[in-house]
Amino acid sequence: MSQMYGYVDGKYMRSRTSNRIRTIELNKPLLGAAALMVACLLFSFWLMISEMNREWMLHIHSTPFMPAWFWSILNLGGDAWVVLLFLLLAERRPGEVTSWVLKTWILGALVAQLLKQIFPVARPASVLSPDNLVLIDHPPLISGSMPSGHALAAISCCLIVCALLHSRGVRHWQLAVIALIALLVAWARVSVGAHWPADVFAGAGLAIAVVAATHYWEKHSSWNEWFTKQSGVVFLIFLHILIALHLTSAQSQLFAVQFVQFSLSCLSLLKALSLIKENFFRRLI
Repeated sequence: MSQMYGYVDGKYMRSRTSNRIRTIELNKPLLGAAALMVACLLFSFWLMISEMNREWMLHIHSTPFMPAWFWSILNLGGDAWVVLLFLLLAERRPGEVTSWVLKTWILGALVAQLLKQIFPVARPASVLSPDNLVLIDHPPLISGSMPSGHALAAISCCLIVCALLHSRGVRHWQLAVIALIALLVAWARVSVGAHWPADVFAGAGLAIAVVAATHYWEKHSSWNEWFTKQSGVVFLIFLHILIALHLTSAQSQLFAVQFVQFSLSCLSLLKALSLIKENFFRRLI
């Protein structure tokens, strides 16, 4: 009996140790994300209080390493409506991560606009001489610069897409490529002259915070069940139509960017038609 008891006790201790290790493994990504968020925000603050923010901006525009069309196309990728389209298209079905996507999109927009009002940082083109900047696609001059909403949207999109694809078993190198593209999209705001480097780092740090907050929100209260119902599908159809209409207004004078916009607009419209066919036409047949 004592041997049996000792064996059971030993098994119990191993099980408890295994659970503890599993908990630590689950906490590692959270701790890493928190550390990266703090690092981005602290670095942004340091750039703002030092001359490095201004000097770095001038250096980037004095020695551009990619053509204007490259940054113009990437700049389109940070548009909030384009990001929303990418996230919705990443789903295999409505209600997979729709709730998390919309919560992140709404909260991110609110946080970005609120901070722009609290910290009215002037845009680079309104502070620096236009002769020292390579302005692409007529960046804004009046609205607040801190933080970069495009950077917040691009990094948020990257985090959700990577989480979704990782759950499907996508390889790490493919996720790394997605992360690299998202970083370039965020940095495009500096290259087109719309934001300071500090704005982009702040946007990246806030993206991590927003995605973490909406993920916690999603675990405790999800809207996904509603998106599987007829009313939720109708909402998504109208949302895709709104995205398509938004993308019909040119955001650049470059033909390549306008072509990408038109293609994305058609893609969003086709998604709306696909939802109509799958959820309404098939029921009538």
